[in-house]
Amino acid sequence: MGSFSKTFGSNGGFVASNRTELKLALRYGCGPLTFTNAISPMQAAAVLSCLAIVDSPEGERRRKRLMGNVMHMRSSLQNAGFQVLGEPSAIVPVVLGSNGLSREMTSYMLNNGAIVNLVEYPAVAKNGCRWRVQLMHNHTREQIDAFVITAVAARDAVSSGGDRLLSLLAE
Repeated sequence: MGSFSKTFGSNGGFVASNRTELKLALRYGCGPLTFTNAISPMQAAAVLSCLAIVDSPEGERRRKRLMGNVMHMRSSLQNAGFQVLGEPSAIVPVVLGSNGLSREMTSYMLNNGAIVNLVEYPAVAKNGCRWRVQLMHNHTREQIDAFVITAVAARDAVSSGGDRLLSLLAE
């Protein structure tokens, strides 16, 4: 199963299997499948061009650089005292805590030039909010380090609220 929207910036996706049962399960269990259409020739061409990059030496270099960025981001965040979840990938989940605390930290990040997505309940457990940090191969070490510095500053700015922090954590 694959999605072209997440990896190639196009519409479409696929499910491939040799099992007849899966085809029947998709047909009868996935209502939206009934109303889908084939992707346009332009979208198919975009996906094919992306696949050509993935399967090239350039693609290999990009994957290697991306994994280096991922490992640097994860270790830098962990060294700064953040809890990082999951296996190394281009998506780095960073645990924050309560909704109020997480919203304050996210606001700080956005106001200080760091782009980050906040994931809240019910997508995660109550008081288990997290950032969904997305990395690319062309992020620089300087950009990653600046992000971590801003994350630490966000945590420090929010935690310096004293009694206000306690009320945020109690949510």
